Amino acid sequence: MEFSVTQNIANLRRYVKRARFVMLPNAYGETPILRARFNDAVFISQKQRYLFASNEKVANSTLRATFQSLECGGRLPPHYKPFKRWTGPLLQPSDVNDFEALLADASIRKFCIVRHPYSRLVSCYRDKLERSSQRPGYRRKLRELGLPPDRPISFADFLAAVAKQPQELMNSHWRVQYFNVFMDRVRYDEIVRYEALPERLPGLLAELYPHAAADALLVRHRQEQSSDELVERYFTPEMKRLAQEVYALDFRTFAYPT
Repeated sequence: MEFSVTQNIANLRRYVKRARFVMLPNAYGETPILRARFNDAVFISQKQRYLFASNEKVANSTLRATFQSLECGGRLPPHYKPFKRWTGPLLQPSDVNDFEALLADASIRKFCIVRHPYSRLVSCYRDKLERSSQRPGYRRKLRELGLPPDRPISFADFLAAVAKQPQELMNSHWRVQYFNVFMDRVRYDEIVRYEALPERLPGLLAELYPHAAADALLVRHRQEQSSDELVERYFTPEMKRLAQEVYALDFRTFAYPT
């Protein structure tokens, strides 16, 4: 791997800016944890003039990888780490001198992707709790949910535990999407439904990066069978009613049918 002192210094400067954004009070979260969530979830291209908020279990890995790669012409920095935002070419709010002005700038295109709450919950459960107790972060997620580590966790167990959490404490993989994409802070030009993403994404990529190669999309972590097809296998009518209560803001804001 190429060693670059200049790149390391630039990364350190960005990390220090991130630390200041997180630790000092501002309008983007009442606590350091909430400010860190905002700062790490918002991706900005000043060159192509767009902003998008990541949304876990909504093609998040694919979108992050694709846009980071496109921003630097497919040649990511040698010390790039996908979940260390200060190493990637797309900027964070902490990198922008006047982020409030950028957020209000109508010439900056702002978009996000959302998903039906039922299928997003199924996807989260299948990926994080159902498939293997040896997966990274498995026990930590059980602790977050207050679930026992010594027995299999059913989908009903998972949903009941989620329903007890205030959204501020929810893991981003199952947090209410209204808060996950910061609808209370960002005025979006376009909200794309995950269900329509296969048709919309090629056009969106072409609009943002007109000279990108046709194979620029970097698909990550797809399961053999889509969770959209498995909703009825996992949900009972009672569980749907519970999900409707917990994710009422998502159903209402994004006009998803119950």
